[in-house]
Amino acid sequence: MMMDFSELPLVIFTTLSQMAVGAYVTMYLLGRSNHIGEKTISLTSKIVVVLMALAMAGASTHLGDPLGGPRALLGLTHSWLSREIFLMGSFLGLAFLYALPQLQKVRRCLGFCGSVAGILGIIATAMVYTLPARPAWNTAYPMMFFFLTALAAGPLLTAFIAVKAEGHVCKPALQMAELLLLLELLVTVFYPITQGANLNMPLGWLAVRCAVGQLIPAVMLHRQAAAAGEHNLLLPLLLVIVGELLGHQLFYASVLPYPLFPQ
Repeated sequence: MMMDFSELPLVIFTTLSQMAVGAYVTMYLLGRSNHIGEKTISLTSKIVVVLMALAMAGASTHLGDPLGGPRALLGLTHSWLSREIFLMGSFLGLAFLYALPQLQKVRRCLGFCGSVAGILGIIATAMVYTLPARPAWNTAYPMMFFFLTALAAGPLLTAFIAVKAEGHVCKPALQMAELLLLLELLVTVFYPITQGANLNMPLGWLAVRCAVGQLIPAVMLHRQAAAAGEHNLLLPLLLVIVGELLGHQLFYASVLPYPLFPQ
């Protein structure tokens, strides 16, 4: 079955922004508990800024008038889209400040505020798609799906950076990523089962998403966490990123017969 890629900018935005939020929150929590060192924190914070900048740039290409995007903030009191733009923009700004070495004295405050802004940003993103006009989305699924992306891909990205920056594996991050990938797999399978009448789901691509983006990397992470020698997290990280991109593409393509935001 052919898929419609008209919402590709939103696929890129949601995937990268949620992975960035997950990595940032993981970095903040593991840094406070001394599970990761300064090299990992510094590199992770910079990569989060890059991911968010790419996500926001990708989202702007979806607008009919990108230069008029700031006008969306005028709807903060009533529009989840406006709140999403404000919160994700605030998260990017706070992440940028966190990455500055000159502000290390207030890093704990920036880490906490950035984490709150990112989490609220994901909530706002999910609420944008919780629409009565699309019954498959008018459920808890968008909220679960977006947070599972953050909680699976984010810790794995942080663990990968820790191996590269400091040469040791952060087992709490690996174990969290493995557990959340398996939970995400269950949600992915049950979504078309419970909402099949409201979906046009290409089951072949769904099977690829489950196997390549969830099951295989979860098995690989389980083995990596138990290994005593050298750890290589590049392949499972790439598989998860591919799986999340495909999952977000399926999220849009299986429901939308026409553009979400007509230009």
